[in-house]
Amino acid sequence: MRRRLFPLFVLLLVVLAALLAWLWWSDYVLIDRCLDVGGAWDRTTRTCTLTVTTIRP
Repeated sequence: MRRRLFPLFVLLLVVLAALLAWLWWSDYVLIDRCLDVGGAWDRTTRTCTLTVTTIRP
């Protein structure tokens, strides 16, 4: 029984590692965070551009 589960476990680890690598290399997480706070993602510099406004009483 354990011999059958080992290849499945290794396959699961490989798929998880590939998913994490894709998320890191594609900047998906960074773009999502940038857009969540109201910023604009600049693809050429790979940075988040935020406009700062100050409200004075």
